[in-house]
Amino acid sequence: MGLRAASEYGFINARIRALKSRLLTVADYERLLQSADYEDFFRNLEATYYGELLKEEAHGLTLYPEELALLLARDFGKTVERLTKTLTGRVRRFTSAYLQVFLADGVKTVIRGVHTGVDRDEILRFTVPLSDEQSNMFNVLADNTSVQDVIEQLPFWDLRVALLTYLPRYEELGSTAPLEVAVEEWYLNGVLDALRAFPTTDWRKVLSVLETRVDLRNVLVVFRALVMGWKASAIAASLVRFTPRSRALVEAIKGSVSWSDLLDRLRKTRYQYLAGRLARMYEESKSLVDLELAVEDYIAKRVRMQMGAYPFHLGVVLAFFYLKFYEVRNIRTISVGIERGESADSIRRMITI
Repeated sequence: MGLRAASEYGFINARIRALKSRLLTVADYERLLQSADYEDFFRNLEATYYGELLKEEAHGLTLYPEELALLLARDFGKTVERLTKTLTGRVRRFTSAYLQVFLADGVKTVIRGVHTGVDRDEILRFTVPLSDEQSNMFNVLADNTSVQDVIEQLPFWDLRVALLTYLPRYEELGSTAPLEVAVEEWYLNGVLDALRAFPTTDWRKVLSVLETRVDLRNVLVVFRALVMGWKASAIAASLVRFTPRSRALVEAIKGSVSWSDLLDRLRKTRYQYLAGRLARMYEESKSLVDLELAVEDYIAKRVRMQMGAYPFHLGVVLAFFYLKFYEVRNIRTISVGIERGESADSIRRMITI
């Protein structure tokens, strides 16, 4: 089994090591954080791996946070797509399923934009198509003036069925949250289908990250809803159902009556340590942002575990995707902080290295 795994993952592991060597270092982050102003930040970013990309796309101009974020998102998508094209067999099928995250996020963006009446061009600016086909699809969807018309024009019948099932809840609540849950569950089910071709060891590696992300996303949704006084029906409609273990957590937390009750329930799960930490943090700061950062730090540690020791498994592929995602988000966070004149210490608290 070890020889077979080494054979299957040897090439991809070498590719990931090469790509990982281009990720920003702690020293790179410190130079960005210590930038005197936004122009200095942009010059420091040009001195990193992203210099060539900025040279090609910015044409000597300084891109400010919004434009920079879109450029980095598209570069992330292209990096993952290029990596996927070098793969074969079931590993390629899995990475292709993972790449649907950009399509899913794009569909959510269009639904939110049409719901709130945002201009079509503004909607399209925040989608990240990975092909001409996806670009054309987003263009067609963004031309609609009602959410139901958007759903009807989706080229994926199973996603259409899921969204139409959630449509009455959307109309009842006046919120796109139920529809976004339907899209997320559709995407996650595609990833699970691709995982079925792998042995249990690979399943466990991947689910230790994906399941944790879904679980803690649901915890934060319930926490925020309780603090803001949402109705129980709105909370239930905003929770993502994933694996059997993840569904059990949803059932355990959705009936929480206060944030302290929620964390008491979380203490009875495998997230016992995190529940205690979140309780202490919120009692001290009453800041939801601090909780979100603590959750991201927890997930990042799960990701980091995939990159250590024996490297020939699917978790290494997923971990690289997450590491690249964290880097893009860190750069975006630093750019916004520098532009707003925030201190290096304040920005440092907001990023995940």
